[in-house]
Amino acid sequence: MKPSRARDLFAAAVVLGALTYVFLIFNYQDLPRFPPTAPLSLLIIGLVELQTASITRRRLQGRPGTRPILPLTVARLAAMAKAGSLAGAALAGAWAAVLGYVLPRSDEFRTAGADAITAGLGIGAAAVLLAGGLLLERVCRVPKS
Repeated sequence: MKPSRARDLFAAAVVLGALTYVFLIFNYQDLPRFPPTAPLSLLIIGLVELQTASITRRRLQGRPGTRPILPLTVARLAAMAKAGSLAGAALAGAWAAVLGYVLPRSDEFRTAGADAITAGLGIGAAAVLLAGGLLLERVCRVPKS
C-alpha cells in the first residue's frame, strides 16, 4: 500500500464537491435543514485517529509503560488511516460545496444561514479527520533501513 498523495486527496475533494454542488442546484429547496450536529461524527473520528497516532508512535518507539505492537495491527491502522484521509478530503469538498452554494443565497432561503454555519463546522471537522488520517498514516510507515 502506497502513502496517500496530495493529488489523489485533492481530486477526491474536487469530484465530490462538484457532485454535491450539482445536487444542491437541483434539490436544495426540497432538503430539510442540515442538523447542526452533522459534522460531530467526523470530528470524533478525526480526534480518535489523532489519539491513535500518538499511542501508536509511543508503542512503536518502545517507550516505557507501553507494550509492543503487532505488525498486523500497524498494517490495519495504516489502512484505516488511508481511508480516513480520503474520507476527510472528500467530505471537506462536499461541505465546501454546501458552503459555496448557501452563502450567496442566504437571502433566498431561510435555512441558508444555519446551513452555512453547519457547513463551516463540517469543513473544520473534515480537516481534523484528514489531518488525523495523514498523521496516523505517517506514524505507520516502515522506517527506511
